[in-house]
Amino acid sequence: MNQMIDIAYSNLLSPMILFFLIGIIAVVVNSDLKVPTAFYTGYTMIILFTIGIKGGAELRYVSLVEMIPTIIAAVFLSILMLYITYFLVHRLFSYSVLDSWAVSAHYGSVSAVTFIAGLAFLDKMGIFYEAYMSAILVIMEGPAIILAIIMYKLYLQRQGTEESNPNASIKHVVKEAFFGKSIFLLLGGIFIGFVAHEDGLLLIKPLFGDLFYGILCIFLLHMGMIATQSIKQMKNIRIVSFLFAFILPVIGGTIGILTGQVIGLSMGGAFILAVLTGSASYIAAPAAIAQAIPEANSGIYLGSALGLTLPFNLVFGIPYFYWVAMFLY
Repeated sequence: MNQMIDIAYSNLLSPMILFFLIGIIAVVVNSDLKVPTAFYTGYTMIILFTIGIKGGAELRYVSLVEMIPTIIAAVFLSILMLYITYFLVHRLFSYSVLDSWAVSAHYGSVSAVTFIAGLAFLDKMGIFYEAYMSAILVIMEGPAIILAIIMYKLYLQRQGTEESNPNASIKHVVKEAFFGKSIFLLLGGIFIGFVAHEDGLLLIKPLFGDLFYGILCIFLLHMGMIATQSIKQMKNIRIVSFLFAFILPVIGGTIGILTGQVIGLSMGGAFILAVLTGSASYIAAPAAIAQAIPEANSGIYLGSALGLTLPFNLVFGIPYFYWVAMFLY
């Protein structure tokens, strides 16, 4: 336990977490601090492109056969977390079917920011992880979103209440889940990193490499502000009703590490798989759910994923995943 506390304390003092906390404090004290929308769009693109380019460059040295067990495990974990979330949120916390599937889509999907924080944590600790984990991030983003929406549409058909909504078509949802901004930028970055000449990659390294962690800190400052604002906007919040936002990361992360160990990942790889499985999407999933299930309460799924689970994982989840990985390995 003392070791886990030491890890959490060390993580809490990392610049990324401190920037995130500054963002939280800015909203709590009603500071007039704001991040311009255009700047936010720009550095989001840089962050996602950088992840993709780095992963694509490393994929050159990895065979597809080596990746197959992790790909299968990633899809399995994504779907498993979808159904675990639905059972927990609907059966134990008594949310409606509509809101339960909406929340499940978010927790079956993944958070790129938590993934980046996990990579930074391993880099800081000097721990090896498999080069293809950026590709696993992309693979885990969409399946649960699509399946959650299909399950909800089937529920409506059984109830005989499905209404015509062109934005809710499966084709439209697939486009949102697999070709939305975040996925498209990650895939584009992977493609560039995989096929570009190494000399060309060196030329763009100052922007898509050297500045990465500084830009990420500003991004997390903004995320801290948005997360806090989303909590403040939730009406009549009862923390007991949102305990699932803290329970699911622990369940998902533990299952992720065990799965990584079974399929033969390194400790660092299993840790990253845990970070992905224990995270919740607040970019791709909200975009798709807003189109396909517009009646769902955005305060519930966005407030839990962004306002509660993201800060929990950044401060407590990542140290917990690492502690479990060390214990098992």
